[in-house]
Amino acid sequence: MTDFVKAAAYAAKQSLVLKGIKVQHGIALEIVAAFLGYRTYAALVIEEGNETLKYHLGDAEVIVLDYNGGITRLTELEVMLGFIVQAFIDAIVECRDGVFPDLSSFLDEYVTRELQDFILSDRDVIEAVECATGSEPFSVELDGDWSFSEQLWTAGGTWEVSCSGSVEELASLGSAYAGNDDEVVGVRCWVKFAKAGRAGLRFQRSAGKTSA
Repeated sequence: MTDFVKAAAYAAKQSLVLKGIKVQHGIALEIVAAFLGYRTYAALVIEEGNETLKYHLGDAEVIVLDYNGGITRLTELEVMLGFIVQAFIDAIVECRDGVFPDLSSFLDEYVTRELQDFILSDRDVIEAVECATGSEPFSVELDGDWSFSEQLWTAGGTWEVSCSGSVEELASLGSAYAGNDDEVVGVRCWVKFAKAGRAGLRFQRSAGKTSA
């Protein structure tokens, strides 16, 4: 994984050179490590060599950049400029598949879709909605009020994110519900991940239950 970090640092440096900005390689490594959730590049290297850990950053299915951590480190290193921030984020995203630039984009683009797909296909949820409304789930609307087991980048072996929402059903023609407005059932759902490095995640499972 340190090869990926070095590649991202080099790519960011080359991008900034085109803008007339030179960043030392050591500083570039520090900045990339910070966006990956590490206080220093040395901390990343030490963790990568820790054989007692089940997963390392290289085992991650997705990586969620620690935007605030990166900004803090850039400020400490006195290279805090908007286009420098973007150059490093772009370099990390482009150097590896499955990288999200911040937590918000990860929740919107990955977690929301995963939970919606889960709710519409989970047998227990389907049965609960059918029992309450007489029809299968038709659509899912999450309220966006996310809860976390702990902060992602400091979490230990696992990390969990949860949210509430509503499941709508579309009344079947000819049923007792025909002609009525769609029925709505409340739902609470969550996704559990294994940690792989500070910013890396491996999907474990989705779960949910209705309030019906």
